[in-house]
Amino acid sequence: MDEARAIQFLNEIRKPLLTLHKAILDHERAEYEREFGATTPAAFLQALINGTGYRWLTPFSTVIANVDETLDAKDAKPEDRVGAVEGVSGLFSGEESKEFYERYQALLQKSPEVLHLHGAVAQLLNGIKN
Repeated sequence: MDEARAIQFLNEIRKPLLTLHKAILDHERAEYEREFGATTPAAFLQALINGTGYRWLTPFSTVIANVDETLDAKDAKPEDRVGAVEGVSGLFSGEESKEFYERYQALLQKSPEVLHLHGAVAQLLNGIKN
């Protein structure tokens, strides 16, 4: 993959990743509130940050941050941009984090919204394989 294609992919995948991430957080918050009762956004954020039950999401958050940093970096090298693409691809293929991949696959079975949003990400990922 050349640098221009990597930049195009990163620009295209950024918003679908953010939308998918939000849907996952919304799902996880609903599950949390089913167990513990209604909570404020700030309290749930603290649970996300400090709770071990949500560490599986860290690789996804890290990939999104890496996409943003790579797109914003004026001095990013071609290999940095291609590496960011590989990070996204690796996350959704299970290569990047087995824990994320297993929990994510289970979530795809539970949440029609997450499954639907995954479709947009999967379509873009399939586009870079060709």
